[in-house]
Order: sequence, then C-alpha cells, then structure tokens
Amino acid sequence: MRGLLYFLGFFSLLSVVLGHGHKLTEKIYLELSRGNVYQAERLVYEVLDEDPHNIDALFAKSILIVKYAESSTDSKLKNQRYSKAMEILDFLNKKLNGFYYYHFIRAKVLENLGAVQEAIKEYDNSIFHNPRFIDSYISKSWLFWKMGNIYESYKVLWPIKDKYRAKVLIGWYKYQESDYSEAMKNFNEIIANPIQFKSIKENREVLNQLYFQIMWVNYRANRNDLYWIKQNLKYNTNNYYYVVSSVIYDLVVKRDDELAVKQCLYNISLYPDKPYLFFIMYNILKKHDRQGSKNYLMFLRKAVELDIYNLDFRRVLDKEA
Repeated sequence: MRGLLYFLGFFSLLSVVLGHGHKLTEKIYLELSRGNVYQAERLVYEVLDEDPHNIDALFAKSILIVKYAESSTDSKLKNQRYSKAMEILDFLNKKLNGFYYYHFIRAKVLENLGAVQEAIKEYDNSIFHNPRFIDSYISKSWLFWKMGNIYESYKVLWPIKDKYRAKVLIGWYKYQESDYSEAMKNFNEIIANPIQFKSIKENREVLNQLYFQIMWVNYRANRNDLYWIKQNLKYNTNNYYYVVSSVIYDLVVKRDDELAVKQCLYNISLYPDKPYLFFIMYNILKKHDRQGSKNYLMFLRKAVELDIYNLDFRRVLDKEA
C-alpha cells in the first residue's frame, strides 16, 4: 500500500541543488511530479540524446526504472530493472551524495535487491539530510515491519507520530495486531483534526487509503459501520477499494451472500494480485461450508500469499492450521 512518487515539489529543488537550468530537465521532473511517466520518459531520452551524462536526466531515468520495476509481475525482470537502476545510481554517487532524495531512491532499490542493512543506512542518510521528508520514515518503518521487527517499526515513526501519514500507518499496524480500538483512534484523530484532514483531502491516494482502512478495520471488528461503507462507495476513487466496498455492502446491507460471491469472483479475475476479495471469499465460503470440505482455505492462502506481511491474514491462517 506504499507509493513511490510523492515528490512534494522536489523536482524544482533538484535543479537548484545540481545547478542545472536546462528547461527540458525541469520539464522532466514536472511530468514526474504529475505522474506522467511516459511523457517524462520521452523527455529523459531527448535530453540524454543531447547530453548522455546529464545528471538530472540520469537520475530521472533511475526513478523511471524503479517505477517500472515496481509494476512488473515478472520477478526476473523486476530484479533486472532494480539492478539497472542501481548501476545508474552508483554512477551518480559522487554528484548526488548528500541529496536526500537520491539516498531515498537508493534505499528503495537496495531494499528490493535484498540488501536490507544497506537500505536502512540509506534511509538514515535521507533522514539526516532532510529530517522533514516523511517518505523516508514511512519506508524505513515499513521495512522493519516486513522484517518482523514491530518495535522498530513504531520507533522509526516516533519523530513524525503526529503527522497524518504516520497516523495512517500506525493505525494499519494496530489493526494487524488486532487492536481495532487503537487503530480507529488513530484514524479518528486525523478526521477530527481540521488541518490534517484538509491536507489529507489534497492527497487523493492517501485519502482513498484512509477511507478504505477505516471501513476494513470495522469489517474485521464485525462492526460493519454503514456510514464508512457508504463513504467509500461515494468518495473512494480507487477502483479496487470501491469494489471491495460494494461487496461488503452486499454482505452487510443486502445480506446477499450469493451476490457478494458473484461480485468477488468476477473482480478477482480483474484484480488477481490484490488480497481483500480473496479474504472476503474465505469468510463467506467458510460460513456456508456444510460438508466440511474446507475449500475456503485456498482463498485464505491466496490472500496471505498476496499480502504476506499482513499479520491479520497470517494469524487467521495459523488458527486454521
């Protein structure tokens, strides 16, 4: 549930840091900040055709390669892309060492190449050079979570614990530890804070995530708050989150398990790499398993496979075992 390109205006800062004023390189980072990956890529190669050693364009190229690696489903191709990005980053080390975003991207690549301790050091470098850059704290915390070091996951977030993105992540951690009340406390603090909620509404990805997480925690706590189901159906612009909301609506309001199953199966075919519908299918089929076939377990196992760091899913599977 973690995005990479939260640029926070860094593209303009990079030109200042590197001392380059080329209009094309400025456009590259502008397109990246807007999420226009293909347009940014076209501009990158336009600059590199003119100047193969242009620092701005090479760094942007490494970011693009990381972005493509993240979206790749082929593990071999994914690893090749991260390795290629690292080659570029190594080449730029002397020029960009000390620039917080360089260390952040380098940490991302190292983490995905399995060099965990080196990645932690680079997240620390990024934080050292820019203590206000929240992405480094968030990513480092999530890395510790994946390592199973829950204490460090929380500890990393302590300096930014009052920031809304930290609260969202802490709430998600609490949910996975089955502490639903603490999870909702964190989410509610964001909503009740007019300044934080105004900021979060300006970040559509985080707002979608927050709305979904509130609904999902209520679902797992068997509260099934209709208000948040409706909020997701009305405002969540993430297609998959909307679908999950619709399925939960069928279960809670219509009490139509058959319709929910049909929705699940159809949308699983559209989103085979996302876990929540598989988990819902597990719950529905288990409830209706009169013959004791336990066919529902294959859906639970798939949910765990797709979200291996979700302690909630793994705990349920362990109980089934």
